[in-house]
Amino acid sequence: MSEIIFSTDKYNRKKPIKEFNLNQTMYSLVTSEAKDDLNLYATGFLGSNMTYKELIYESDKLAASLKASGVKEGDAVAISTTSTPIVEECLLALSKIGAQMVWIDLRCKDKDIMNYINNFNCKVAIVFEKEDLIEMFENFIDETNLKTVIISSPLDYLNPLIRTLGTVKAKIEGKKLPDDKRFITFKEFLNRGKNTEVIPISFEKERPSLVVQSSGSTGKPKQIVHTEYNFNSAVQKMAYTDLPFYKGESMHISVPPFIIYGLGNSFYASLAFTMKAELNPFISAESVYNDLGKFDISLATPVHYRYIYDKLIKLKSDIAALEQDETKHKELKEKMHELKRVLEGIKRAKVFVSGGDEIKAQELIDMQNEFDKVIVNGYGNNECLGAIVVSPRYANRPGSIGVPMHDVKIKIVNPETQETLPFNKVGELYAQSDNLFKEYFGNAAQTEEIKITDETGEWVKSGDLAYIDEDYFIYHKGRNRRVINKEAFKISPDNIEEVIDALPFVKKCVVVGVPDEASISVPMAFIVFKDGYNINSTIDCIKDYCNENLPDYEIPSYFEEITSIPYTPNEKIDFLKLEKMGQEIVREKKGKSRIRNI
Repeated sequence: MSEIIFSTDKYNRKKPIKEFNLNQTMYSLVTSEAKDDLNLYATGFLGSNMTYKELIYESDKLAASLKASGVKEGDAVAISTTSTPIVEECLLALSKIGAQMVWIDLRCKDKDIMNYINNFNCKVAIVFEKEDLIEMFENFIDETNLKTVIISSPLDYLNPLIRTLGTVKAKIEGKKLPDDKRFITFKEFLNRGKNTEVIPISFEKERPSLVVQSSGSTGKPKQIVHTEYNFNSAVQKMAYTDLPFYKGESMHISVPPFIIYGLGNSFYASLAFTMKAELNPFISAESVYNDLGKFDISLATPVHYRYIYDKLIKLKSDIAALEQDETKHKELKEKMHELKRVLEGIKRAKVFVSGGDEIKAQELIDMQNEFDKVIVNGYGNNECLGAIVVSPRYANRPGSIGVPMHDVKIKIVNPETQETLPFNKVGELYAQSDNLFKEYFGNAAQTEEIKITDETGEWVKSGDLAYIDEDYFIYHKGRNRRVINKEAFKISPDNIEEVIDALPFVKKCVVVGVPDEASISVPMAFIVFKDGYNINSTIDCIKDYCNENLPDYEIPSYFEEITSIPYTPNEKIDFLKLEKMGQEIVREKKGKSRIRNI
């Protein structure tokens, strides 16, 4: 059978919003696109705004200070921050000098952050002003080669009055930097580059420029290396969609920069399209709801839109009840005022874009009817730099994750036979795109495993099961590889199993996901013990070992003893049987360990 490859421009713009020169640095692209619009706002942050002129000026100062501190082309700078304007300053400044940006999830444990820093031999780190995060760096800094830790405060970007009040409050509360000259405030650091000139680095297509962490949805967690060309190519594809990425409009960003959807499709895209990035530093479900009325388009996750939907339903219900009670006039007035704000905010938004997780068809229909607004689904992965599939705004099909973006090719492959499948047949989704990642850092074997090259070019295996219909709409049907979706994290069971299997009294461990009301799903570890051991005598040791060797979000919520691992007739572990058993355990009695006979 000949290869069946799906790609389409049927739903895309015939002419993109912008035609970018992809063969340039990110600094060059943004400064050239903004040169005639420097007075447009680049960022909005907690009521304060920054123009493109101000952003470029501040980015140039940061580049000069980094250079004065010894950062040069090819060096790596660790960045651990939430969504504040320093993200965009880092994108421009580090691109200007040709240094690698190593973006680190600020929710990671200290040992993981330390390992990431050491992997890339970072001498400089930029860290969000968060007390426990700063303390973490202070505790492990001597085990790294870090020479400078730059502390970035949200106050740096607020108006002078609020900044002054915040500084006074911090002094009263006794907050200060560690007594270590390697720690320095961002404002103080910018003084280092006063007499340093920086000539923008020339573009190199294959130069490693940005590193993001994988949550391990395609195996163990990895560090994914991208080039600036990858980022430029990604925004060019966005320019072909029917979404309103127009100059001067406002994009709400709720996905943090250490997630590729946030960094590439949101932060960098807002700069490339000369839009205003409306930033919210809080990683919370209510961020889009709170900022309704401030933006024209939002890039967020299903949890953000579910929150708006639930609040809107509750507001209407509360108002209906209060209208029947004459003693609740003040409360009714407050609720009516809030409802007006929400409805006007929804009306201003041209479209809501959702990614990072799935919205079921009926749920999407219910939300769109309540909002009277289109919710566009997107799908992508870290290896293809975010979105590769997106729902057309004017041909939205609930239940689908969308159609291939411009210049993206998709094929559906039988995971067992590697046969390429036709329309309406479920298999693993493979993608081909010119913004495919460069490599997994320090992991050539897994890079080769996920990158597949044939006569049609280079493909990346998504690890997701899907099918595509005759109209080129793609439907997600779950994971080919096992993955546990816990809140915003995608957890690979392999990593947990490896840790528990390393214990001397464990014969075999298998981890599956089980339902959880608060977190979507959580890990459950099924353990077969060696003779003489059981769950009761070892549980404290297992929990302590997991706590020491796993990120908090990967630590199993349940530990269950079983007599043997179940297998399917073709001698593969029967994960489905374990998942059903886990669901039964959760229903019967949460958290109580028991021995299960197979």
